[in-house]
Amino acid sequence: MRRSMSLKATAVVLAVGMATVLPPVSGTLAQRNRLEVQPGQSIQAAIDAAPPGATIEVASGTYRENLVVAKDGITLEGAGAGRTVLLPPAQPTPVCPLFFPPAEVLDAGLNGICVANVDQQGNILGTVHDVRVTGFTVQEFPGVGIVFAGTRGARADHNVAANNEDYGITAFASTHGQFDNNTVYGGSDAGLYMGNSPDAHFTIKDNTASANLWGILVRDSSAGRITGNTLHDNCSGLVFLNTGIGTGVKDWVASDNIATHNDEFCPGSTTGLPFTLTGLGILIAGGQTIVLQHNTVRANQPGGTPSTLNGVPLSGGIVVLSTAHISVFSNGVLGSDAAHDIIVNNTVRDNKPFDLVYDRLGTGNRFRHNECNTSIPPGLCLADRGN
Repeated sequence: MRRSMSLKATAVVLAVGMATVLPPVSGTLAQRNRLEVQPGQSIQAAIDAAPPGATIEVASGTYRENLVVAKDGITLEGAGAGRTVLLPPAQPTPVCPLFFPPAEVLDAGLNGICVANVDQQGNILGTVHDVRVTGFTVQEFPGVGIVFAGTRGARADHNVAANNEDYGITAFASTHGQFDNNTVYGGSDAGLYMGNSPDAHFTIKDNTASANLWGILVRDSSAGRITGNTLHDNCSGLVFLNTGIGTGVKDWVASDNIATHNDEFCPGSTTGLPFTLTGLGILIAGGQTIVLQHNTVRANQPGGTPSTLNGVPLSGGIVVLSTAHISVFSNGVLGSDAAHDIIVNNTVRDNKPFDLVYDRLGTGNRFRHNECNTSIPPGLCLADRGN
């Protein structure tokens, strides 16, 4: 599994470009609300020609383009994952720089589909509303597969994001969106990622993420639901990470997810993190008012020697710990204590070194009615156990 520098300490540039010129899109301006693109034609040309609210239907085929959508209400509709395939063009033209200092830093790279309205300095010029991306396979981009920035009401569904160097599908500075029914694998960073969104109110449901650094990562974003996802064979399954940027991470409900066999080994030397990720089912790191309920977390076991943070292993079924004394970034930004999190009615079995792990540095965190065998400190598997 490829690994790249993951969370670094300089500004991020997500460079997304337009493809080389291809034959024009089919259809007439008399039917501008629905445009069709056939193999050999340009998807970006259709996006440029479409009025707000239009649907762009992209036929089965392989398209070597990277795309930018900065108009409201666009539906970008492929013929289905595995049928409409987007690959990096030979000569892209960067047109979509995105900057989120000081925390969000990626290897600058070409991204598959960028939904954002930004200037060439990476400043968000306005919110892009109600864009949907569905029915695509986006693969082998050196940056992100599908990225939303400064959006409201965005949706990515029924896509495959495969073997992209950074994130599979991600949203920054976005609100009231949804990722559902996607399959994401083979990334060097998060499969599905919600970052830098203090008013997220996002839904992430019914996705499958495997063979990534993080299956689902929620960082410094507040409010949303994560439900019905399957996370397996990553270095870590579902992670809530508070790095101390903005409002932190809080007010999420994660339910009915399955996190199994997340035992890949990702040492910090290859990820840019100050710790190793391996054998993690679900992690709350400095998160607050997060509810984990009715999740199945099984057989998450380290693929190598795990890191130790705050005196407890950074590995196991469900791990809850503070980030108040951990600098994830070299700029010294710190997170916070985990507080008022509720871990209830989960099935947590056969995880190593423990099913439940808690560093006891936070306040108001409760572990109740979890079906498990081992915990640190001892006793968390008992019913009605409060801390």
